Amino acid sequence: MTKGTRWLLAGLAALLVAWLVAPAVVPIYDGVGNPDEPYRYVSAPNGKTTKAPTVAKATVSINGAGLSAAAYSNSGEQGPQVVLYIPAGSLKAPNGATSIQVSETPLAPSAPLPTDGTIVTNVYRVAATTGNGAVQIVGKTVNQIPTLQMRAPSSQQPGPVYERRTAGGWERLDTLRVGQDIYQASATTFGDYALVQLKNAPKTGGSSSGGGVNVGLLAVGIGLLALAGIILAIRITRSRRAT
Repeated sequence: MTKGTRWLLAGLAALLVAWLVAPAVVPIYDGVGNPDEPYRYVSAPNGKTTKAPTVAKATVSINGAGLSAAAYSNSGEQGPQVVLYIPAGSLKAPNGATSIQVSETPLAPSAPLPTDGTIVTNVYRVAATTGNGAVQIVGKTVNQIPTLQMRAPSSQQPGPVYERRTAGGWERLDTLRVGQDIYQASATTFGDYALVQLKNAPKTGGSSSGGGVNVGLLAVGIGLLALAGIILAIRITRSRRAT
């Protein structure tokens, strides 16, 4: 095995490792080629009037064990104000079900409201049903749990964070900024989610390039692959000249 071939194999291995450790994320829609339309509210602040927000819906197929296939549920705005990514096997339907209906329904904020900040988006109710009984979220790791992305009304920073309604109020969730105005969190339960601008807002994790450390690993793998390709091309050229 030549040195160039070893470099090529090392680059491929690094790229494979980066792909495996990088969590699945929902597509990012903001950017030069896909400008966002103004945010649509159920009840706009300051008495403003906007277009009505859309309900995100999707029909998710299931296998013989009742486990869900991979699917996306996107709202209809440009770009979508809410997107739910459902990894394969993350949902389990009751016996007798043939598919799972998932939805994210926009609602106006209602009491009790968060005490640590102000809701700046619609409240989105994430739900799943089959008509035969309750659907369960059975994913155990980050890559197996449904991922929720929501678009904020603006890209100002520090940005908002995710909060989920509980029986006693609202609880803050780990939030990752994956676009100029797009934020991501794991949806470990069904229920009501919103983006909240904190009174004393820390900067949210991630960046507009999305992915943090995992994107860095992917970049390293691609770089090594490119380097291996260059070395291999040089060696082949020299070998042909010598011949």
